[in-house]
Amino acid sequence: MRGWSTHLLLESTLAHAAELRGARVVFASCGGRLPICDAATIHTAPPMPCLSCREYAREELTISGFAPLLLDDLVDVAAEVRTARGRVRSLTTVRDCAEFSDGALPLGRLVRVSVAWFLARGTLEENAIVLQTYRRFLTSGQVLHKAFRELLKRTNPDRVVMLNGTFFAERIMGELAAEQKIEMTSYERGFSRDSLVVAAGRPAADLMVPEDAWLKARQTPLTSMQAGALDRILEERRAGVGVQDDFTSRRAQTEEGIRQELGLQPGRRVLCLFSNILWDSAVQGQDVAFSSMAEWVVETISGAAERPAIDLLIRIHPAEVQIADHKTVEGLGDLITEKVGKLPANVRVIPAESSINSYLLMDMASIGLVYTSTVGLEMAAMGVSVVVAANTHYRDRGFTHDVSSAPDYWRTIDSLVNEDRRADRDARKELGRRYAALFFLGFMQPFDLVYEESRHHPRLAYRDVSELAPGRHPSLDLVMEGVIHGRPVVRPTPGA
Repeated sequence: MRGWSTHLLLESTLAHAAELRGARVVFASCGGRLPICDAATIHTAPPMPCLSCREYAREELTISGFAPLLLDDLVDVAAEVRTARGRVRSLTTVRDCAEFSDGALPLGRLVRVSVAWFLARGTLEENAIVLQTYRRFLTSGQVLHKAFRELLKRTNPDRVVMLNGTFFAERIMGELAAEQKIEMTSYERGFSRDSLVVAAGRPAADLMVPEDAWLKARQTPLTSMQAGALDRILEERRAGVGVQDDFTSRRAQTEEGIRQELGLQPGRRVLCLFSNILWDSAVQGQDVAFSSMAEWVVETISGAAERPAIDLLIRIHPAEVQIADHKTVEGLGDLITEKVGKLPANVRVIPAESSINSYLLMDMASIGLVYTSTVGLEMAAMGVSVVVAANTHYRDRGFTHDVSSAPDYWRTIDSLVNEDRRADRDARKELGRRYAALFFLGFMQPFDLVYEESRHHPRLAYRDVSELAPGRHPSLDLVMEGVIHGRPVVRPTPGA
């Protein structure tokens, strides 16, 4: 998720564009006295300064020509907070919090992603800080639940449009919209700089390419122009060019140098495991073969110890330490030390701080192991056999090996280690490239009307709202088709 200021400008831009296309727009802004929010982490705002955040949002929206509808306009926030605090006071364990419901709304489940994100940790262990944070999110969630019901009652919308869709406020609104059979559209910043993803009926953060678009694309070979465009964007990602967040190492290095640095023997099969961040919303609730990403990593190390003829490299995500305002509290390296202790002789853990280039590790990999990371898609497009252990947007698309249990995981890996299957790899690579072209070139929508000079420093690329009228910007027209009408937003890939 990008900066709050960026999304305020994005949403006001989308709202103006919607009005110019005949849609009635209602803006809701925070009421200012919630016990906790998730616009900032525990590192930057313990607790989140709702009052200052509200004033900033109100001022921006007012300048943009809108009259924000506040939570204070919908409910008596102070009274609702007192009532909600009374209800959560009896919750004495994190498990109690996870199982908490507000009426029929499973609030404990709906706020969990935000709790983990705010605390920058994947496991919500039983301790005073986690319990206090969980209870405060449950308090805020109860206030929003009542306020959102009132908002939907007053406005009777045809469609709800929201950011991301996975964090607690949006998840609550999404549940209520589904309950009342109100259509939903969500959006999020794309992987490429100045791009958007728009999804209908589900969180945009899921990154689910519409099935009909994929069914068509998988049957259609890439043209030379499409293949060239895909190669360029994959090379740009490798070089850290044009991406939202660049974690690419600039250190001069080679595969042979990395092998020597890690003490790898020549000629051995190399399995490369690429982790997500433990608190990443892309991981929370996406477990399939294992109960958590942490269990997956520990089980992979244990299995590698029983297979001394292979080398296992575990690349901990550099974002654990490279995001300045969101340092990871629960690091995967510490968790490995706690759960595993001394590593087997054929296992190497490459810490988040390491300057080893992840793309060179991908080049070295005989087999790639991923949970939900986009690295899995990139490796598949390179022709590497990829084993996927969790639910991600490219799972079950035909070009990865998707496992559903721990035994299935190791059966699949053993099969890939012991068999060449060149024809199968080539076919999967071709499918992976077709999907990657669709994903990066068709699903990600260019949107530079709001651009970021740097993280949290957005700028407008237009001077007057009239510039957002239909026909002025083809990419905006396509995005608005998705926002207003709930249609899948996938543009033809260049050269089709």
